[in-house]
Amino acid sequence: NRIQIKITYTLEFLSAFHLGTGLPNGLIDRAIARNKDGYLYVPGSTIKGVVRHRCEQLAKLYGLEANEPHTEESQRREANIRDPDIITRIFGSRFLPATLYFDDATMLEEDRAAYFDGSKPDDGIYKAKQIEERTQVSLSRRTRTAKSGRLYTSEYGIKSLRFKGQVYGIIDGLALEDEPEYNYSLLLLVAGLKSIDRIGGNKSSGAGQVTCTINDPVLVNGNSVNQRYLLELAPENLEYYKLAREMQA
Repeated sequence: NRIQIKITYTLEFLSAFHLGTGLPNGLIDRAIARNKDGYLYVPGSTIKGVVRHRCEQLAKLYGLEANEPHTEESQRREANIRDPDIITRIFGSRFLPATLYFDDATMLEEDRAAYFDGSKPDDGIYKAKQIEERTQVSLSRRTRTAKSGRLYTSEYGIKSLRFKGQVYGIIDGLALEDEPEYNYSLLLLVAGLKSIDRIGGNKSSGAGQVTCTINDPVLVNGNSVNQRYLLELAPENLEYYKLAREMQA
């Protein structure tokens, strides 16, 4: 059962966060990702990875087959494109291209406006308010002590910033028995997206705490659906998924 969906959501950071570029920027050793206009954003690839991880955790919670990527066993099972597991149905694999797309999440307009400094937005001064700089020291995993001469400076986005993104495309999965206009893959995706609580680097030190709000309506084959309704459908139906899959085999 293949259905076309469009989900919009809002991320709100509850703590400072680091979504790095992997490159330095002047005196900054670990720069944060910015778009072409200089605003912070959350890369779609990062969101996809986090949502996939949460969906894998939920699938295992419900006793569903969920292959972890990059293992020999997962590669063998991914090749079985006739009967892929629910994670592969949502996110695709090397053998089964994904048909869902995760856009970059961009800063809300009202949050962007909060960083304008006077009447000269082009001077770039206001954009510095999006970030804070932290100087840290590298630690030795072996001795658990600071490494000599290993200070580095990182950029962090400030807490309370909000970003809006969307997931859209075709999602494949087994249809619900009582409501065939929806499928199990959609329910797991919505539950996984809603459960996001951390994004980015330095999570062990408290960075990247976030909440995800799914905005109404969710579009399913062009029809509007309340996100709360889909979230309520998820627990009882995902418990039934394994049996439903065996019955439809």
